[in-house]
Amino acid sequence: DTNPADLKRIGDLALQLGVELNEDAKDEGAAAVAMWLFDGSVENLPGGYDKGELSPNSPVKELKSFPQDLVLVGRSSILIKGLSSRLNVPWSLAKEWSPIARKVLDINVSTDNNNNNNNKADRLRFTAVLKTLKQWGKGKTTNLVMKLPPSLRSRFIALTLKITERREQNK
Repeated sequence: DTNPADLKRIGDLALQLGVELNEDAKDEGAAAVAMWLFDGSVENLPGGYDKGELSPNSPVKELKSFPQDLVLVGRSSILIKGLSSRLNVPWSLAKEWSPIARKVLDINVSTDNNNNNNNKADRLRFTAVLKTLKQWGKGKTTNLVMKLPPSLRSRFIALTLKITERREQNK
């Protein structure tokens, strides 16, 4: 993207993640780092930076510090980008995570519209976390139940069905 407003937004998001740049970094440095790290489909990085990590004009050279929380994500992203490049398979972490991020944002927006409390921001995040945790728990429970022997599995399903029926009757 070459739109300066979009590049600034992308760069600001990278800085919000805790990425710190050198004082003499170009204005497009933060956006270039974000695109280099999270979007392998970008052909030309902003600010004239090179995509090669070891290049003298790499956006990596602009990094002053990188948050510990992102190290594993960054390493994994770089490994996958390298493999996808070698196999000529286009891959972008940003595109992979986009549906999940949009879903979380949609949950937050729908909760925001239904919530008239003054502490909207706090409740939004908590509600989104609870919904995500509930989805995760259902998935883990399903996987666990599928690994049970058939006799235990049928007992568990029967018990779950009874509990669900009781809840429906109490509504």
